Amino acid sequence: MALVLVMVLWGGSFIASKVGLQDMYPVELATIRFAIAAPLLLVITLAIEGRKALRIARKDMPVLVIMALTGVTLQYIVQFVAMTYTSVTNTALLINMGTFFVIIPSALFLKEKLTADNYLGVVVAFLGAALVATRGSLAFTPNLIGDGLVLACAIMWAVYILVGNRLAGKYSVLSQLNFIFLVGLIGLIPAYLITPHHAIAKISTTAWACILYLSLICSIIAYFIFNDSIIKLGPSKTAIYQYLEPFFAILFAILLLGEPLTILIALGAILIIAGVAMADNNLKLIGHIKGLSLGAADQGRH
Repeated sequence: MALVLVMVLWGGSFIASKVGLQDMYPVELATIRFAIAAPLLLVITLAIEGRKALRIARKDMPVLVIMALTGVTLQYIVQFVAMTYTSVTNTALLINMGTFFVIIPSALFLKEKLTADNYLGVVVAFLGAALVATRGSLAFTPNLIGDGLVLACAIMWAVYILVGNRLAGKYSVLSQLNFIFLVGLIGLIPAYLITPHHAIAKISTTAWACILYLSLICSIIAYFIFNDSIIKLGPSKTAIYQYLEPFFAILFAILLLGEPLTILIALGAILIIAGVAMADNNLKLIGHIKGLSLGAADQGRH
């Protein structure tokens, strides 16, 4: 139930971002979000793990810098810019294509063995993404620009995961996240200073509510629950729940923002979620069919 709550909260983050962008600029929203989340996370980390959590080997800093750029600085600048062009529905669906961009490099460069379900999942997810982005038409529109930027975010998230794999098990989650948030914030500040932004006192109450939701609820509280669930349930069982995030995002977009859900987008959503589940080994369609066939053949022998 706690994991479902996390997916509800993260699904709501797309709504908060979209609403916040009505009164704020993309870089402004991203910067203020992490200007609140980064110091707060640092205080929490010091209280839980002490100063030892901040000890990072110098040789590992380049890896964390890349993770900060792809996971925070560039990730949220591009994502928030994208959301000024496209819908919450499209953003929530296409951002989940990160798995698609992890699978292929892993097979090519890390020599990971892929199953037939993995390959089929990549194809199915790609078709779903194409359907969502184009809506069956190849016309060049602002919406297509936004969808393209969201896919760029998915690629950056894949880079974040692949690069971060080099530090797996070396530091605590809080240790890594603190440096990622802080370095990411440092990267956001110059962009904030040279782009349009409002005086802090003139930011609307609605925008502040969105900022606090994103920084406190999504970046701190939901993240803690999610990682606690990984410890208690394991990464594989926990990952399955992530497929609920776009579902809740789309549901909230329809109910709160009045976004339409066409047949093509619904079909694309099903293909993306099913494809990503297959590519991520959480749905084994071909393996299941083979198992049934072998079982039938075995019964035939007897």
